Amino acid sequence: MIVRTSMRPVTSLRLLCDAAAELGVDPAHCLEGTGIAPEDLNAPTAHLAIEQEIRAIENFARLAPTRVGLGAAVGRRLHVNAFGIWGFAVLTSPTLRSALETSVDYVKLSLVIADMTWSEADGWGYLNFDMAGLPPITHRFVLERHAVVAMTFIRELIQDADFNGFAIETTDDDADYTRDLSALIGVPVAAGRPGNALTIPAAMFDEPLPKSDPATRQYCLDQCRALLEQVDGALPPWSQKVRDAVVEAIGSEQRIEDIADRLAMTERTLRRRLADEGTSFRDLYTDVRMTLAKELLETAGLNVETVAWRVGYAEPASFARAFSKKFGKTPGEVRRAPRPPHAP
Repeated sequence: MIVRTSMRPVTSLRLLCDAAAELGVDPAHCLEGTGIAPEDLNAPTAHLAIEQEIRAIENFARLAPTRVGLGAAVGRRLHVNAFGIWGFAVLTSPTLRSALETSVDYVKLSLVIADMTWSEADGWGYLNFDMAGLPPITHRFVLERHAVVAMTFIRELIQDADFNGFAIETTDDDADYTRDLSALIGVPVAAGRPGNALTIPAAMFDEPLPKSDPATRQYCLDQCRALLEQVDGALPPWSQKVRDAVVEAIGSEQRIEDIADRLAMTERTLRRRLADEGTSFRDLYTDVRMTLAKELLETAGLNVETVAWRVGYAEPASFARAFSKKFGKTPGEVRRAPRPPHAP
């Protein structure tokens, strides 16, 4: 089935149009019936509904001169930083098993289109992509894009990742298609299977990952939970909406006008709503950044420069001043403070 979410960034649709142009397909034709104009794709705060993206995929699949590798071409362009707090939570996981479970638990926060589930059997793991509810013409594209993005994440998680033993399973029974896709992606593709999935050897599941970051992961999971409540319909106050929006792009400098655009309102209205709740954008923004920074300094063992970058400061000196004002101690003092002993 389709992963139903609220409005999502136009990133993947913009990359689809880029791939279309390289194949000689007019991007404007891919956008027909979506209600989205080509110029909207470059607006930093533009969002779309998943139904609009599906319509564009239908157009692309129908117009493209080839039917092999369309989704893979877009998937290769979808770098992990396009996935916001969801991607950050996945990348800081302690094991591949944990990363896969996290990706599924919070899939509604991703750019995934098909319903994604995780299962294990007989020494294999299956990242399953349920296409129910999607137009048949989109199935190849969606499977390719999802499988390639999953492999991109695995490359980020595991240094020198070896995809020997991996495979893609598809309900498609066209042997020519699966042969060509296998050559393109570099893993075997099995035709005529009961479902669509990326299969992974179980031996990889529980090896420690070098990029594991417990403090950052916990913070990201907390924010994913809050965002998931919002996606599922629990409407938080405006201060929570702003906080969630800030967390989604925590690694970059953010302004209230950017947040107001993302929330589809004027800056003046947003300021008024926050004032009604007894807060301000500056207070919320500072609190999110400093809370995460303090956690990282206390528990993750990161240096001050790295923490400053993680929470969106280009200059460590600016970060240090803001941190000292907030907590009355410098980042270095907090980092060097003795850690409390673990409870028995």
